[in-house]
Amino acid sequence: MSGPPDAPAPGSARDWLRHAASDLHLARIALPDPDVLRNQIAFHAQQTAEKALKAALVGRNIRFPGPHDLEALIEIVQLAGIPWPFARAEIGALSPFAVETRYPSGLAQITVAEASEAVETAAKVLRWARQVIA
Repeated sequence: MSGPPDAPAPGSARDWLRHAASDLHLARIALPDPDVLRNQIAFHAQQTAEKALKAALVGRNIRFPGPHDLEALIEIVQLAGIPWPFARAEIGALSPFAVETRYPSGLAQITVAEASEAVETAAKVLRWARQVIA
Protein backbone atom coordinates (compact mmCIF):
# COMPACT_ATOMS: atom_id res chain seq x y z
CA MET A 1 0.00 0.00 0.00
CA SER A 2 1.56 3.24 -1.09
CA GLY A 3 0.49 6.84 -0.73
CA PRO A 4 0.76 9.78 -3.07
CA PRO A 5 4.25 10.58 -4.37
CA ASP A 6 4.54 13.64 -2.11
CA ALA A 7 3.43 11.76 1.02
CA PRO A 8 5.92 11.98 3.89
CA ALA A 9 7.94 8.93 4.84
CA PRO A 10 5.97 6.70 7.22
CA GLY A 11 6.84 7.47 10.83
CA SER A 12 8.64 10.71 9.96
CA ALA A 13 7.97 13.97 11.77
CA ARG A 14 5.99 15.20 8.76
CA ASP A 15 3.94 12.00 8.82
CA TRP A 16 3.14 12.51 12.52
CA LEU A 17 2.10 16.10 11.70
CA ARG A 18 -0.11 14.88 8.87
CA HIS A 19 -1.89 12.50 11.24
CA ALA A 20 -2.25 15.23 13.87
CA ALA A 21 -3.73 17.61 11.29
CA SER A 22 -6.18 14.93 10.19
CA ASP A 23 -7.38 14.42 13.77
CA LEU A 24 -7.82 18.18 14.16
CA HIS A 25 -9.75 18.38 10.91
CA LEU A 26 -12.08 15.58 12.06
CA ALA A 27 -12.66 17.36 15.37
CA ARG A 28 -13.44 20.66 13.66
CA ILE A 29 -15.83 19.06 11.17
CA ALA A 30 -17.62 17.23 13.96
CA LEU A 31 -17.87 20.14 16.40
CA PRO A 32 -21.07 21.68 14.99
CA ASP A 33 -22.70 18.31 14.25
CA PRO A 34 -25.25 17.40 16.97
CA ASP A 35 -25.08 13.74 15.94
CA VAL A 36 -21.41 13.47 16.96
CA LEU A 37 -20.74 12.90 20.63
CA ARG A 38 -18.65 15.74 22.05
CA ASN A 39 -16.49 13.20 23.88
CA GLN A 40 -15.38 11.84 20.51
CA ILE A 41 -14.51 15.36 19.39
CA ALA A 42 -12.39 15.72 22.54
CA PHE A 43 -10.72 12.37 21.76
CA HIS A 44 -9.61 13.69 18.36
CA ALA A 45 -8.41 16.91 19.99
CA GLN A 46 -6.28 14.88 22.41
CA GLN A 47 -4.95 12.79 19.54
CA THR A 48 -4.00 15.98 17.68
CA ALA A 49 -1.94 17.22 20.62
CA GLU A 50 -0.35 13.83 21.27
CA LYS A 51 0.68 13.30 17.65
CA ALA A 52 1.94 16.88 17.37
CA LEU A 53 4.12 16.43 20.45
CA LYS A 54 5.42 13.14 19.10
CA ALA A 55 6.13 14.82 15.73
CA ALA A 56 8.35 17.37 17.49
CA LEU A 57 10.19 14.59 19.29
CA VAL A 58 10.59 12.46 16.16
CA GLY A 59 11.92 15.54 14.37
CA ARG A 60 14.71 15.70 16.97
CA ASN A 61 15.27 11.91 17.03
CA ILE A 62 14.07 11.69 20.62
CA ARG A 63 12.40 8.51 21.83
CA PHE A 64 9.14 8.68 23.75
CA PRO A 65 6.94 6.24 25.69
CA GLY A 66 3.81 4.72 24.18
CA PRO A 67 1.16 5.83 26.69
CA HIS A 68 -1.13 8.76 25.94
CA ASP A 69 0.16 10.96 28.78
CA LEU A 70 0.59 14.44 27.35
CA GLU A 71 2.25 15.76 30.49
CA ALA A 72 4.93 13.05 30.22
CA LEU A 73 5.51 13.98 26.56
CA ILE A 74 5.73 17.67 27.48
CA GLU A 75 8.33 16.83 30.12
CA ILE A 76 10.41 15.00 27.50
CA VAL A 77 10.09 18.02 25.18
CA GLN A 78 11.28 20.36 27.93
CA LEU A 79 14.13 18.07 29.01
CA ALA A 80 15.26 17.97 25.37
CA GLY A 81 15.52 21.76 25.39
CA ILE A 82 12.74 22.26 22.85
CA PRO A 83 11.05 25.59 23.62
CA TRP A 84 7.63 24.95 25.17
CA PRO A 85 5.39 28.06 25.34
CA PHE A 86 2.35 26.63 27.15
CA ALA A 87 1.51 25.73 30.73
CA ARG A 88 1.92 21.98 31.07
CA ALA A 89 -1.43 21.66 32.86
CA GLU A 90 -3.25 23.53 30.07
CA ILE A 91 -2.27 20.93 27.48
CA GLY A 92 -2.20 18.05 29.96
CA ALA A 93 -5.89 18.68 30.59
CA LEU A 94 -6.50 16.90 27.27
CA SER A 95 -4.95 13.63 28.59
CA PRO A 96 -8.16 12.15 30.03
CA PHE A 97 -9.72 12.38 26.58
CA ALA A 98 -7.29 9.75 25.25
CA VAL A 99 -9.09 6.77 26.74
CA GLU A 100 -11.99 7.75 28.97
CA THR A 101 -13.95 9.46 26.18
CA ARG A 102 -13.85 6.53 23.78
CA TYR A 103 -16.26 4.25 25.59
CA PRO A 104 -19.73 4.66 27.12
CA SER A 105 -18.43 3.80 30.59
CA GLY A 106 -15.94 6.66 30.59
CA LEU A 107 -16.42 10.31 31.42
CA ALA A 108 -19.83 11.93 31.36
CA GLN A 109 -20.51 13.86 28.16
CA ILE A 110 -18.49 17.04 28.04
CA THR A 111 -20.09 20.34 27.10
CA VAL A 112 -19.93 22.10 23.75
CA ALA A 113 -17.72 24.74 25.38
CA GLU A 114 -15.32 22.07 26.71
CA ALA A 115 -15.16 20.39 23.30
CA SER A 116 -14.49 23.74 21.61
CA GLU A 117 -11.75 24.55 24.11
CA ALA A 118 -10.17 21.13 23.56
CA VAL A 119 -10.11 21.70 19.79
CA GLU A 120 -8.56 25.15 20.18
CA THR A 121 -5.94 23.82 22.61
CA ALA A 122 -5.07 21.04 20.18
CA ALA A 123 -4.76 23.54 17.34
CA LYS A 124 -2.24 25.57 19.38
CA VAL A 125 -0.10 22.49 19.96
CA LEU A 126 -0.20 21.60 16.26
CA ARG A 127 0.87 25.15 15.28
CA TRP A 128 3.72 24.91 17.81
CA ALA A 129 4.86 21.53 16.45
CA ARG A 130 4.86 22.82 12.88
CA GLN A 131 7.14 25.69 13.97
CA VAL A 132 9.45 23.31 15.83
CA ILE A 133 9.80 21.06 12.80
CA ALA A 134 10.08 23.85 10.18
